[in-house]
Amino acid sequence: MANASAEVIERQLVQPDGMCITIATRIRSEADLSEAFGSDPQRNALRVAYQRAQECHDRLQRDDSGTRDVPPPAGLNGLDAIRATRSEPTLACLATAVLSRRNLAPVKYIFASYQLSGREQGISWCYFMSEGCFSLLQQFVQRRWYMNDVFLEYARAHSAPSFSDQIEIRSAGQRQAFEAFAAAGFAAGVVWPARTAGESFVAYLLVAGTGDADGRLQLMKKRHAFRVLAAELVEWRAEARARSATDEYRLTPRDLEVLRMLNRGMAAAPIAEALALSANQVHRRIYPELVQKLRVRHISAAAAAARNLGVLVGSAMPDRTGGNVS
Repeated sequence: MANASAEVIERQLVQPDGMCITIATRIRSEADLSEAFGSDPQRNALRVAYQRAQECHDRLQRDDSGTRDVPPPAGLNGLDAIRATRSEPTLACLATAVLSRRNLAPVKYIFASYQLSGREQGISWCYFMSEGCFSLLQQFVQRRWYMNDVFLEYARAHSAPSFSDQIEIRSAGQRQAFEAFAAAGFAAGVVWPARTAGESFVAYLLVAGTGDADGRLQLMKKRHAFRVLAAELVEWRAEARARSATDEYRLTPRDLEVLRMLNRGMAAAPIAEALALSANQVHRRIYPELVQKLRVRHISAAAAAARNLGVLVGSAMPDRTGGNVS
């Protein structure tokens, strides 16, 4: 359990195939904590972490001094405050506040962000943030439904929102997943696709609906705010992923500069010129340092590793027309 604050419970999992998955859900009550603990297959091993979360939650419930991290509204009812925060609990509160101000009560949503890769399954990392959906997401991960996520499939092919029950279901696995989402209240929801430049990250915001015609109409009338919220959340997630990986692999600004040049297909000579170094220095010092930091066998694999880690946010995709890495 990476984070067990009174605002957000976050679980990080690494699957046997190397897939990294994070589930974060905002805790609103003791019932949410009980649900999270009861649905977690690792609850016995993580019992102490859950107890700490319970104690922290109890302290905040007793404290009326404003300890709970509820950010003040800013611009567009909180939307333009998203990129400024560095806190997961604050992010969750902001997302909830934006939805609440659109008269969605009780708020229930899932934001899913996938980092795409060149691997066979097409994704290398995924992150789920929700309000009151921890057990659903645990089930989603345990059954590996993320490998054939019907909502992700829709988000990869479309930019316009859609009612969740109007999305085409193409397999038995997708049908099982959809039925689980429907049982959790998302049968009449709306899916809002979002992606970063270059589509290295593709995401969707799934908002629960009321099921009646008027409720569905009201959701669509608020499409501008939801579209902006989804876009801001996926940009926040991509930047947070980049910061985390940069710190973990101890990449310097120059390392990132070199990786961006490698990602554009530049060879050692132009890289050396850009850095005011000799090609020999690039080969003997710069490349070996990157190979060691990124834990790859050869510099030719560095750009792909950097893309899979998400540290090249905003940089161009590889130029396949030439400029081989030497």
